[in-house]
Amino acid sequence: MDILQKIDQYRALLDRKDELVDRTKEVNLAIQTCRDELAGMMIEAETPKVSREGYGYSVTQKVKYTKAAGVDAELMEALRENGLGDIIRETVNAQTLQGAMSNLAEENDGELPEEFRTLIRVYEFYDVSRRKERAK
Repeated sequence: MDILQKIDQYRALLDRKDELVDRTKEVNLAIQTCRDELAGMMIEAETPKVSREGYGYSVTQKVKYTKAAGVDAELMEALRENGLGDIIRETVNAQTLQGAMSNLAEENDGELPEEFRTLIRVYEFYDVSRRKERAK
């Protein structure tokens, strides 16, 4: 196999991945819609449980909570004030860490400073980028 054939194979795999991501989003939306419709039908029929072909289906009310955007400091303060400070976890965004470590290594002749060498795993690989070319 030559390089151009390998590029075609690589491109096809990337295209397939994109298709699968899009298809997964579509299927997840369809599942959510169908779930909501099924739950409504079961509630309307006052049938909280149904068995079908070896599977049991039951409707239950669930509540999910997520953090509102742009209120990190206020949320942390409210959690602490309400005795929930122990659920707060200090984290570092992966992309932010990548950028910071790249900058540190660049300033240090391509190596991380000694204090980070046991704390940060370094994984090196060759990447092949793909960009759509403009028509000439």
